[in-house]
Parts: sequence; C-alpha cells; structure tokens
Amino acid sequence: MEQSFIYIGRQPILDKNKRIVAYEILYRKRIESFAHIEDENQATSRVIVNIFNNIGLRNITGGKITFINVNTDLLFHKIFDFIQAENLVVEILENTPAEEKLISRIKELKSRGFCFALDDFVETEDTQRLLPYVDYVKIDLFQIEEEHLPELVNKLKDRGKVLVAEKVESYDTFRKVFSMGFDMYQGYFFARPSIISHRRFDPYETTLLNLLKILNRESVSIREIEDVIKSDVHITFNLLKFVNSAYFSFKSRIRTIKQAITILGVEKLKVWVLLMLYADAKMGGIDSPLLELALMRGKIMEGISLKINQGKNFPEMAFLTGVLSLIDVLLGLPKEEVLSDLNIDESIKTALLEEKGTLGEMVKLCEYLEAGDFVSLKNELKKIGIGVDDFSKLKKQAVLYVEEIKQEILKGAD
Repeated sequence: MEQSFIYIGRQPILDKNKRIVAYEILYRKRIESFAHIEDENQATSRVIVNIFNNIGLRNITGGKITFINVNTDLLFHKIFDFIQAENLVVEILENTPAEEKLISRIKELKSRGFCFALDDFVETEDTQRLLPYVDYVKIDLFQIEEEHLPELVNKLKDRGKVLVAEKVESYDTFRKVFSMGFDMYQGYFFARPSIISHRRFDPYETTLLNLLKILNRESVSIREIEDVIKSDVHITFNLLKFVNSAYFSFKSRIRTIKQAITILGVEKLKVWVLLMLYADAKMGGIDSPLLELALMRGKIMEGISLKINQGKNFPEMAFLTGVLSLIDVLLGLPKEEVLSDLNIDESIKTALLEEKGTLGEMVKLCEYLEAGDFVSLKNELKKIGIGVDDFSKLKKQAVLYVEEIKQEILKGAD
C-alpha cells in the first residue's frame, strides 16, 4: 500500500524567553495524494515508527519535549509498545469523545511515563472529563475570542495545567498572551520583522558585523580578518571550537586563527559569522528559533540547488541566501539597510529584497513551507523542477543537519 502520509518536519515551541523548549512533529497526507486511504491509522503509525526507529526522535528534536498528534484509534494501537515515553507528549484531538475506555487507556499510558495534551481546547463536556488526565492544554488563538481568554487561562492555571498558545503569528499577539500567563508559544511570530529605532549593537555584535563587511569585499586580506577575530576573545574561542569540532574531523588540531581562516575559506567563514550572530546568547543561544529557521532555509536551499545544478558556486550562494533571509529580523533593521553595507552578489540581493530569480523562488518556497501553505509549496516546487518526494527528503536531511550543527558546533556560542 502506498505510504500516503509523510513526515514533513517539526514546528518549534518557545518558552517565555523565546527559547525553543519543545517541538511538535508534523506529518500529513502527501501533497499530491487525493485517493482514499484504506487504513489511515496504519499509514500514520508507519510514519511514527519511521520517526522513532529509523530517523531517531533525538536526532529530530535534540532531546527536547516532543508533541505528536494522534487520533483515538491510534491511542489503542500496539505502536505504543515500541516507542519510548521519555519527553513525549501525546496530543488528543479536541473533538475526541471522553469514553471510559479512552480514559482507562490514557491512565495506563500515563503510568508508563507518557504525557498528554488536549489540542485546540474549548470547554465542552468531553474536554472537562479529559482535563484531569492531561498535563498540557493547547489553545488555538483563532478559535477563542480574545476577551474570553484571560478567564479561561486562569481556570486552567488553577488546575495546574501547562498552557500552550497556538498560532502566535505576530509579536503583538505574543505580548498579549504572554501577559495572560501562557507558558509556551507555538507559531512563527519570531520570524516577523520588528524594526527597532536607534538599534545599538554590543561590542561582540559590532565585531561580527565588521567582520562580515570585510569578508564581502572584492579583495579580502587574511591578515585583516585575523586581526578582527583576534580582537574578541569570544569570537576567537568559538572559531577554534568550530574548526576543531567533530563536524570537520581534521586529523590534526587547528591551533591558530590563520590556520582556521585558510582551511574554512571566505565563503564558509561568512556563513559562520552569520550563525554566530543568530546564536548570540541574548537571542537564545543554540535554542534560538531564528538560528534554527535560518539554518533550515540555508540547508533546504542548498539541497535544491544541488538538484537543479546551476553552476559550481550556486549551492554556496543558495545556502548563504537562506541564512541571510532573516537578517532583518535578527538585527531589527530594514533589509535594504543591512544589505547596503554588504557587497554581496546581485542575484542574492535581488532574491532577498524582491524574491525574484531562482534564489528568490527558493526563499518563497521556504516561506510557504513555514506557513503550512502546501498548495503554493507544490506549485513552487513544480516551477523549479523538484518533486515532492525529493523535497521531503531534503527537509528531513535539513532537520538532521540543524540538530548536528546545534549540538556539535554551536555549543560554545552560549
């Protein structure tokens, strides 16, 4: 039978400090599949087994709390005999009847270490019956009128529930629900530009931005790069940690900044500087959602560029474009202002400012993916000549890459 469900990635869930503390695993019907599915539970369970046993949950989520959505029938599936309960939160759908056998099953799984969440919570007789047995309550902000939220939040907090706000798509929404007492936040509000008047950079940021400008000059002096890096102990430490990490596995240890610059080369050094900016401690360190999103975009775009084969340097340009695509959000400055200081390729600049050209199409593709706009995503993939299956593989590879980078390379950035 065709596997009509595919794993498409993860969505970060943030705490009050805007650090990633959990993920929701996302899987859905294939974009191009409209046929009737004979056994939806079997198809879904196959995806879950693949995530847990083949990909490895820790490789996807880095050991963080993981939310996964299942229907009532799947709760009784034998799959729960084969997966680990650690850090796993099983989401119960909002329209689930609170039958006695379901409550018994939840109790049994809780005794084995599983946690539960009520998804898209609204007050009904069924959700009230299920409430004593769940640890988390997820509230879709589009389903509850704003004036009713504070009272609902207080009721649920009084009952000791951890509250997750879903569909937090703007900073204004984040500030409102933050003040109400929500514990966790799901949505891409953190990726929306927020211009900060008279933005002041600390010395660490200033040095990295100066370094980025030097690296984008037509004529680059290794001595000048070395001097700038050496002027900041934190940057020096992180660069040496980077080149000596397991990711590179050089036979002999790299001990000097000059060696590190020579081995990495200018293009890789540009990307590293950008990642250091994204991984700044006050932005959340390695748990910064912007760092993760920038890396995801870069890796997906690099993967696509390798398939469509548009020249030797195109994959490097694609990766850099993906990482740069959130620079305005990171710095709180208009994108035009940031890019005017960087002597980058015109095709990259056009992609970032106008979303035109092949690189611009790739940026749009990433945005459609993040927004869950799968119709536009499918159309965009068709435009650039990438199949849905190939794209799904690229997305999975990108998630694994992001975790590897975060865990093995960027630990020193905190």
